[in-house]
Amino acid sequence: MVKRIMMLALVAIMTMGVARAQNPYCNEQVSLEDLAAYIDTMRPVDPAVRLFYINLVNNPTHSYRIEHLDVGFNGCTGRVDEKVVMADGTRRDNVFIFNNQGLLTQSTIQGSKGIKTVTDYTYTYDEVLGFAIKQSKSKKRTIKYASIYGEHGRREAIKGSNDSRQDFTFTDNGHLAKRVITQPGSNKRTLIYQDGYIIREEVGGRVFRYHYDFDTATGKKFLIAIKELKDNEVIHERTYDYDIDTHGRYTRVSIAMDGKHQMTITRSYSD
Repeated sequence: MVKRIMMLALVAIMTMGVARAQNPYCNEQVSLEDLAAYIDTMRPVDPAVRLFYINLVNNPTHSYRIEHLDVGFNGCTGRVDEKVVMADGTRRDNVFIFNNQGLLTQSTIQGSKGIKTVTDYTYTYDEVLGFAIKQSKSKKRTIKYASIYGEHGRREAIKGSNDSRQDFTFTDNGHLAKRVITQPGSNKRTLIYQDGYIIREEVGGRVFRYHYDFDTATGKKFLIAIKELKDNEVIHERTYDYDIDTHGRYTRVSIAMDGKHQMTITRSYSD
């Protein structure tokens, strides 16, 4: 009898795996565009697709999560060429490459001394849990990552071989509520989310509030200010003036701190 029950359970697991493997929204080729369109339009949403989507976009290197100089990539795919011109006229050229799922596969960042750091990112794939960051590799260091999943199959933590760690907290509906980033030798960074966007940041005893403008044409929010608070009083404010394209991607961002110009970021996009 026990053997029969175990066999039935094994058959059920195998059947579930085949069903998910045949799901057009849970495979290695599905595009972020197709997944996002399904999540935004279908009701009810297939729980298997929701889990696949949540684990995908909550990779820390996903274009919905990664930021550069506080400006996000708003779910883009393909290549992004970024030009940063500082207030003193110095310029930095950066390149970010995202795959069809919106995951960062390579970044080229130019430092203040002109030295460029190229980092390559690789991922693992599971037909149920989806994509997970596996490794980041540059000329100077390689970091391997391991994901930890909760009882619902959602990724709850990522541990790096350099003793880094990211912990994720979700609402009852499965939406990201908080991300805690721990890097060796740095202050712990806590990010609070609402509707997929950072609304509050806590780091080293400092508190920041994020403010957005909603664009009705694209249905996306765009950062307009980050305010540093002390006892609920604003002590510093970084403001963002921007242009976007028809896909809801930043093409130009002018950044100022307390009214003083800091830098201008210009981005161009290609497949």
